[in-house]
Amino acid sequence: MINARLAVIEQHIKEEPGVAITYSLPDEKKAGGRYVTVSGNVQKLDGTRHQIIMADGTSIPIDDVRFIEGSLFDAYEQ
Repeated sequence: MINARLAVIEQHIKEEPGVAITYSLPDEKKAGGRYVTVSGNVQKLDGTRHQIIMADGTSIPIDDVRFIEGSLFDAYEQ
């Protein structure tokens, strides 16, 4: 599901689509971590660094992504 949604984002990247991305953020001091949700516009999918770059500069490792939501996907999932 994540790869399919990333493909849709890639198709619309020039529009800087608005999405909400939930990803795991590891704890730097101990095992485990927490889930964080970031909402905003996707500026770039960086295949070299394997990251999603948001318009506000936030970088999200694609391997840590658990969910991607947004109205952009409504037309593809009906």
